[in-house]
Amino acid sequence: MVDPIFQMLPVSGPLRLPPGVTGDQVAFHVGAQASAMFLRLIAVGPDCAPPGEVAPTIELRAGVGEFAVVPRSPEAVPIHDETLFEVATAAWSREPRDVFLVQLDISKSADRPWHVRITNNAPRELSFVWVASDLEEDTLQPRISMQRSHGRTAPAGAPMQDIKVDIGNVGPGTLNLTNVAGTDMGGGFTLDEVTPTIPPNGCGHLVIKVAPVTHLSSGGQSDLATDFVLKCNARDTEEKTLHLTRFEKTEKESSKDGKDMKDKDGKEVKDKEGKDTPHELQMVPAPFPQPVGPVPAWTGTDSSHVHFIPSELRPDLSTSALAHEDQ
Repeated sequence: MVDPIFQMLPVSGPLRLPPGVTGDQVAFHVGAQASAMFLRLIAVGPDCAPPGEVAPTIELRAGVGEFAVVPRSPEAVPIHDETLFEVATAAWSREPRDVFLVQLDISKSADRPWHVRITNNAPRELSFVWVASDLEEDTLQPRISMQRSHGRTAPAGAPMQDIKVDIGNVGPGTLNLTNVAGTDMGGGFTLDEVTPTIPPNGCGHLVIKVAPVTHLSSGGQSDLATDFVLKCNARDTEEKTLHLTRFEKTEKESSKDGKDMKDKDGKEVKDKEGKDTPHELQMVPAPFPQPVGPVPAWTGTDSSHVHFIPSELRPDLSTSALAHEDQ
């Protein structure tokens, strides 16, 4: 029995395309005996809501043949290999929340490379994520976009602010979070709020309460950490793991962060900011998950992380489901 094919693409994260720009071709795996493949693609906008723009251009290529532009169903396009032999047909249909389902019917199975290429036809920058599988229902997958590493710093004995973790769903399936409010996350962290369901092109959040450190180590400081895996229907474990740390300083150590000043008699004093160090939120961007199954190759670029839009020309993504992705 052949295992089902499942790939979440692009591997390195959403493909960001300015208006009218065509992305690099992205490889996806098709089984040598497969008779059909499905690609479910989502166009992600900047406002935690479906962008509602014109459909992208989707092209497919078999082997080293020519790219074929996939039309909207009920029309279909023949796809030829390098010998000009027809090996498949393809069409797409539009679904709610700017999700597009491509159905690839293969008439001549073979162990050949396949590639997809996307053009953004919208008048603003959009991002694209898709899932490829030989089972249509397997393409209904969520994809989490969030910053996974969080910390809090405060003077010893002082309360810590709650941590709010924003979560975007940039996958073409609904994200279901099954953790319940009140869950002890370990390490002095408690899950206080959780958005249970996040649709494609939607956002939710977690609110985490942080307990103060009551016992400092002999060195005068305490550093407590925990890893917490969200219970949800996302298939990748790494992408849904939160790394949480809380670090409290002694008053002496906190005062080192203040500014040295002198009073009118020339004696050194510490700025109040040193004694009452405000809370800090420290975040580290999370890597994207690896796919289940063969790893597709990127072509046409030395690095998939290079952003080709100057920072001053990029849109404001602070309220986007993609707020935590590389810009």
